[in-house]
Amino acid sequence: MQSTLDLRVLLSLTEEREARLRRTRLSIVLTAHHRPVRRWIGRHLVRFGTRLASEPTMRAARAR
Repeated sequence: MQSTLDLRVLLSLTEEREARLRRTRLSIVLTAHHRPVRRWIGRHLVRFGTRLASEPTMRAARAR
């Protein structure tokens, strides 16, 4: 009886660990997949901000 219980506990812990690994691995893959998109958005936001700051109407606000 004792050995069967130990085996079940060990199996459930192993399954739990594998499920946790699968979840983290999936989130890492998804994050890596979206990274270029984030970089693209960031670059375009910087360009847009630079363009806005160089406009004549924004120069007065920037000087404050």
